[in-house]
Amino acid sequence: MRYQILSIGKKLPTDFINIGDYIQGVASAQFLPHLDGFIDRELVSKYEGELSKVIMNGWYMHYPENWPPSKQILPLFVALHINSNFKEQLLSKESVKYLKRYEPIGCRDYYTVNMLKDKGIDAYFSGCMTLTLGYQYHSNTKNNKVFFVDPYFKEPSSFRDFLSNIVYLLKHWKAISSIASRFEYYWHRGLFHRLVITSFYRQYIQLFSKEVLLNAEYVCQESRRYRKNFKTEEERFSEAQRLVKEYSQARYVVTSRIHCALPCLGVETPVLYIENVQQSETSSCRLDGIRDLFNIIENDNGFLHPLFPITLPISLDTKFTNKESWRKLASNLKDRCLKFVQSE
Repeated sequence: MRYQILSIGKKLPTDFINIGDYIQGVASAQFLPHLDGFIDRELVSKYEGELSKVIMNGWYMHYPENWPPSKQILPLFVALHINSNFKEQLLSKESVKYLKRYEPIGCRDYYTVNMLKDKGIDAYFSGCMTLTLGYQYHSNTKNNKVFFVDPYFKEPSSFRDFLSNIVYLLKHWKAISSIASRFEYYWHRGLFHRLVITSFYRQYIQLFSKEVLLNAEYVCQESRRYRKNFKTEEERFSEAQRLVKEYSQARYVVTSRIHCALPCLGVETPVLYIENVQQSETSSCRLDGIRDLFNIIENDNGFLHPLFPITLPISLDTKFTNKESWRKLASNLKDRCLKFVQSE
């Protein structure tokens, strides 16, 4: 039997690659006796290779015309999320019939659970595969690094915002320039980039010490860089592994990426999840059930509010612990994946 994992490198609507999708693949690969290759998530109906077992966790999808998966894929459906923009196509009569063959369907969020149940499909909340990353990537050694991974902040959007940021930047030029040089943010460069990152600094200095912001490692998980610098699926997979190992040894992590926050839970690294209160339904529906696993700081139009007790300002020495509710989900996922791999 061949064993493969999902990837996203071949067919995407933009040049940006989200390395979080490969982190999900890293989680799945932990349970495979060997990794024989990659199947593009956006081309699952086109796969014509050898019969392969595939853990089908992930976000579906940009191109619903390429669903349901090929008969050459033997699937385990756990940690499934269905894109609300294409739910009609992804839950067509053909798709419902297909999914019912592989019940019960493990879903990453209750939004997807309820959609499937409305179609008569046996579905349950499994959580995300990345909660299992402690199976192979847990580290007993922690260093002093603090990571900020794509933390949400309200960007300047008006002339008044930019004018205010110019004045603030001039007063804090050295600190903000230092952060901006390490903070990848889309295609921004030069003075404009500094002005945008000024908004980040103004918002996060509300809760975090200046020492934390100046000494943190800044990571971008969605970037053109992952296509330009990592040419093959194997190279992107290795980069995802490297990031997971970095997070597993960190002092703590601050992020708005669920596929940074969930892996941190799995490897038992303290993590703060920054939630954009104004996010769209397409984004917020992904969090239904997952949200309850996090220590959350809300960003409400540029104002940060912790939703759990924590001493302020948050410094390099601040200690906090993750919630424990993720552990049962991780254990159930591990058991189901091992049973899938070991079955005939």
